[in-house]
Amino acid sequence: MVGPGRSRRTGRRGTIPVFGPSHPGIIMRALLLVPALAIAAACSSTGSSPAPTSGARTPGAPETRPSARESGLTLEGIFGRDDFASPLATGLLWRGDGASFLYRDEVEKTTRLLEHTVATGEVRELLDWTELQADLKSRRPDHVKPAMGDTNRTGRFSFPPLLAPTDDRLLGTVAGDLYVVDLASGAATFVTDAPGEEIFFRWRPDGAAVAFARDGDLFVVDLASGRERRLTDRGGETTLLNGVADWVHEEEVGLKQSFWWSPDGGSIAYLQFDTSPIPVVPITDELDLVGGLERQRYPKAGGANARVRLGVLELATGETTWVASGDAPEAYLVDAAWIAEGPAAGSLWYLWLNRDQTRLELRLVEPSGSSRTLAVEENPRWVELGPDPLFLADGTFLWTSEQSGWRHLYRHGLDGSRRDALTSGAWAVTAVDGLGPGGATVLFRSNEGSHVDTHVWSVGLDGRGKQRLTERPGTHAANVAPDGGAWLDRWSTTAMPPRLDLYRGGELVRTVDDGAIAALADVQLAPTEQQRVELEDGTQLWTSTVRPLTFDPNRSHPAVVYVYGGPGSQLVRNAWGGTRGLYHQVLAQRGAVVFTLDNRGSGGRGAAFERQLYRRLGSLEVADQAAGARWLAAQPGIDASRIGIYGGSYGGFMTLNCLMRAPDVFRSGVAWAPVTDFRFYDTIYTERYMDRPRDNSEGYTMGSPLAHVDGLRDGSLLLAHGLMDNNVHFQNTVELLDALVKAGKHFEFMAYPRTRHGIRGEAKRLHFHRLSADFFARTLGLEPAP
Repeated sequence: MVGPGRSRRTGRRGTIPVFGPSHPGIIMRALLLVPALAIAAACSSTGSSPAPTSGARTPGAPETRPSARESGLTLEGIFGRDDFASPLATGLLWRGDGASFLYRDEVEKTTRLLEHTVATGEVRELLDWTELQADLKSRRPDHVKPAMGDTNRTGRFSFPPLLAPTDDRLLGTVAGDLYVVDLASGAATFVTDAPGEEIFFRWRPDGAAVAFARDGDLFVVDLASGRERRLTDRGGETTLLNGVADWVHEEEVGLKQSFWWSPDGGSIAYLQFDTSPIPVVPITDELDLVGGLERQRYPKAGGANARVRLGVLELATGETTWVASGDAPEAYLVDAAWIAEGPAAGSLWYLWLNRDQTRLELRLVEPSGSSRTLAVEENPRWVELGPDPLFLADGTFLWTSEQSGWRHLYRHGLDGSRRDALTSGAWAVTAVDGLGPGGATVLFRSNEGSHVDTHVWSVGLDGRGKQRLTERPGTHAANVAPDGGAWLDRWSTTAMPPRLDLYRGGELVRTVDDGAIAALADVQLAPTEQQRVELEDGTQLWTSTVRPLTFDPNRSHPAVVYVYGGPGSQLVRNAWGGTRGLYHQVLAQRGAVVFTLDNRGSGGRGAAFERQLYRRLGSLEVADQAAGARWLAAQPGIDASRIGIYGGSYGGFMTLNCLMRAPDVFRSGVAWAPVTDFRFYDTIYTERYMDRPRDNSEGYTMGSPLAHVDGLRDGSLLLAHGLMDNNVHFQNTVELLDALVKAGKHFEFMAYPRTRHGIRGEAKRLHFHRLSADFFARTLGLEPAP
């Protein structure tokens, strides 16, 4: 979960009645159906792929492909060897003049740093990144002991590095130390040498110095002299964090680096977190001879949060002036930054959010140190965090708001007045990507016109001239050059892995990388059908279905439902599914129909649709998933007695609830790292939707799988969890194990040592997916592995 599983910062640079017999009459009917027989033969329109652009890498598919069962699409290839990982160019870094960009390219396990010239398309190699990495590691012994549960941390090599403001050097870390690479010569030099790990490093605006965090404090190193200076000193108080966010702020509002250079380089604004009020959660590592112990400060729903305040440190004096606080422990400071241009250049803004998360204020720090409010977002249920404000040279700024019921772009004055609504309609702005040429337009993303697609648009700062810049169906995201003259479009469809195209305005210049995955060249993927279905009360929900290539509507096929279901999530998208989507292909080649439904509360549908889950997580979502499975069971070729379900994190919470509260619908399920009671989860995520436990005890209890274990059928559950999960703690599964044993239930269970919330490492990923597929084979009658 960034909540259980996703980021809440849209566009960042991502109870009530128990479902059961009381809902006997919910039925669904299909809208906009694609004929089932046609699906087996060709891709749906949302899965179509454009013709390759001349000069790009292309997979070179043969005229006749073997079936998926005869191809190399296996769990071993997907999870054990990463044969099907996307090779798309990553780590995009624009030069300051927008004339070229840098990116990482991987070919046959060799990584290079390349530069692409916008005007000509010329590509030249700047560095052999694999060679550089080996050289740096050979010159620096590992200074950082691996964190428990993170076996890949020692010697890790950060990417992308940071390009200097002067465009001539790169800044990165290896083995916990900072290095600088001169792009002209390729020479690399270490600039720190300390036992601790340097994190969240940032160039000073003139490129002459670097600030970073180490062991909860801020430091700066002058690159000419190599002199390092400590800027803050927590004095042995390990509960204080300077410039480094505590766990819950990093996880739930995306606040990782929490310090910012002023435009003139003379000051650093930073957040200080006093985590002493937060209780300690012990996390153990039993693989050591003497078990290791990690102490995590984790604020659980209704409990105390860190005390946070915002300060400005003057480098000349070393003194910090505190300019804002979270008003004791009852509010949050969720972001801040300096304004670089315009009448307010050199001023600092920050976002203040009340503990109930119903009021968000954008505040400006005056030269006197006092603050005033520039914009307010309010909602009686909860406020969603959107893109950061974008300050313009003319003294206005762009801000997104859901005040109309949909997130849209607005232009405000520094006096707090609202000038213009730049966008409007029954669709959502999902990200703000940057300004166009001359700062006359703004590029943004939205789902206007198609709920499953995301396109890049531009609009004038007066709200005129709105136009869609991307034409082909899919999920698009823009990376805009500093001067706004060009931008890179990273996009994909359900049938096409991510690719990278270069644009000028709305004109496609060329394909930089077609993203072809070589291992897929001889694999025939089953197409994905996306459609809407309708509840009995008229509510329309989006679904996706993957049928076996051998699907026969006159035969009886098992089905597997993939679920997440949390507030604001959206699984049904016209986008490449990555390894999860390929896992669904493996299930399909073993005879299963794979089905996904975005229940009420899912994202991209407007504030009212999402906020239906307020104070009752685990209610409407469960009803919708069961209704969706019943609709699926009524379709030709589906065996209603063989429908399974699986999901992780919030999806694990949903899987358990579906198995326990709709056992007549779901025969079996796999739950990974599930929340079993939201009293065990963190303050920011949980209270946003559920309020505090003292104010909504019934809602917490009725949504918890722990209250419904009697409904679980014996042998229907495979439960798995990482023993070192610091997000959804293993406590959740321990509580469930205890309840299941007391209820006399038979189930299967797997624990993964030294594993966090996500499954890392090829061996563990492969083991879990084999275990899951084999469980469905035994309980649903899937075909054996080829």
